[in-house]
Amino acid sequence: MNPCQMNAMIAALTNYLYCTLSKKDFIFWNVFFSELSKSMFGMEILRGICMWEQKKKGHGGHGEHDEYEDENFAHEHDE
Repeated sequence: MNPCQMNAMIAALTNYLYCTLSKKDFIFWNVFFSELSKSMFGMEILRGICMWEQKKKGHGGHGEHDEYEDENFAHEHDE
């Protein structure tokens, strides 16, 4: 799914919820999904920080290999 498709899907889902839920329920789900989004984003940031610290210390992490993180780690430490 590309970003345009995702944006269209989110807009359609939001419109559907707005048209079918009560105002109170719509606000509730708005808050719920907003908090969920912040938590997911925060977890990804913390994961990156923890993986960076482990790689900096020479630890291999917890057995998972993430090429994106390896690439970012390498670029951050080019000297």
